[in-house]
Parts: sequence; structure tokens; C-alpha cells
Amino acid sequence: MTSISTILSVAVLSSLALVCATEEDGFSLWPQRPAELEQARLLVAEQKLEDAVSVLQPFVQEKGIAGREARQITGSINVRRYLSRSHPRAAVHRVKRGETLARIAASRACPTDVIMLLNGMVEPSNLKAGQELVVVPMDLRMEIHPLQRELTVWDGKVLVAAYNILSVENFNGKGNTETEVLSRDGYVNTTPVPKRSTQFLGSDRGMQLANGMALASETRGRGCVMRMDRKDLNELTLLLGVGGRVSVVCDEDAFVAVPAQE
Repeated sequence: MTSISTILSVAVLSSLALVCATEEDGFSLWPQRPAELEQARLLVAEQKLEDAVSVLQPFVQEKGIAGREARQITGSINVRRYLSRSHPRAAVHRVKRGETLARIAASRACPTDVIMLLNGMVEPSNLKAGQELVVVPMDLRMEIHPLQRELTVWDGKVLVAAYNILSVENFNGKGNTETEVLSRDGYVNTTPVPKRSTQFLGSDRGMQLANGMALASETRGRGCVMRMDRKDLNELTLLLGVGGRVSVVCDEDAFVAVPAQE
């Protein structure tokens, strides 16, 4: 009677032989990590950021580990540009007599806190006629992938940012749905902060969606909640204002991104 140890030994040797054979033929049983990922990391270390983004571009829409890593690297590069004066559509707004920061934000599609960020914590009540403010239109789109625990922000086909979702609570969604940002909230400890206050920029953020879903950190938020790292969530709420388009994706194969409104 053949012993169990003999059977296991034969199985192990057969497996090793199969791996060696497939690798010699140019194949592997293990997923290969694209060389472009390491190349991009080296380019980032050399501060060749645009080159790194270009190298990773073919991978940002891919599924799996390689695609996720490509999105993380690309997002960490692009988000800095989109939340700075080097934003690709940055413009200068000259303040008119009687204009308020809220009115400028509405006319320029640039949230008040983003205007304050770009202009060094502008005090809303101290605006003067003729003052020049840098503004950027925040017409970005967000994708939430609950099953993959990933959230991405896009400008057309350009990946702007990618974040991890730490946990998903009370979500029973199926298929793919479209919604929008209903509100962006700020808190200092447990106290709500007015959005037009200079404190709002430094507050801990939360986001409510029109479909009842919430994006929150730590223990805030009830019901269907996607929990994120506090710093990531604070950054995310600068990228998407109220009315920002959101896709909740559960069926990856059936998902087609909604084109930007003309």
C-alpha cells in the first residue's frame, strides 16, 4: 500500500516540475507584476512625475492588484496638481464690488473652501473690489467600488485620485447606480462647522450622497456608510462639491462611465 508521505512527495515534485516547465516556456502560474510599476516608482523618486503618470496610464483602468497599484501611484501625483494653483483649468477671478465668496464660488463652480485653500486662507468677509483670486472649476466624477473597497475620482478619462475604503456598513446594493453629492459637512470634535467659516477648511469632513449613502471617518455617520481614512476623506471633499456626479459600481463588467455633461 502506498504511504501518504509518498503520495505527498510525488505531488510536490509534480507541482515543481509544472512550475519549472511553464516558466521555461515563458509562462508562470503566479501573476506577474508589470515592470512599469517599478519604473513609475523610480520616476517618482526622481521627481519625474509626468513621466510616471504617462507610464502608468495604460494600467489605471485595469482590474486586479496591478491596476490598483497604478491608480494609487497616479492618484498620489495628480491630486496635488488638482488641489493647487497648477490645476489644468486654474483661472484668475477679479473680485467685483459687492461680491461675496459664496457668490464667486457658485459662479465659478469652485467651492468656497477650495478658493480659501488656493488663496492662502482668504477671510470671506475681507474681500475687496479688484482683489484677484485663483479659482478652479471642480467638475469631477467619483466612482465608489464597495466590493473592491476602492474609491476613485476622475476628470474625464484622467484619474485624479484613488482611495481605500476601510469598511462598508449596511450596504446591500446590487448592480450599478448613479447619484450625486448631496452635502459636504465639517466638524470640529462633535460641533458642526459652517461651510463659509475659515474653520471649515481645517475641519474633519463627511459627505452625504443623494441615494442615502454616507462617506465618513471613525464613528460618524449612520445607516449605509463607507468609512475612509480621515485625511483621505478631507481631501476627497475638496475635489467634489455639492452636485458632483457619483457612480456606485457593484457589477464591474457592466459598468460604463457616464460622460461629462457638455
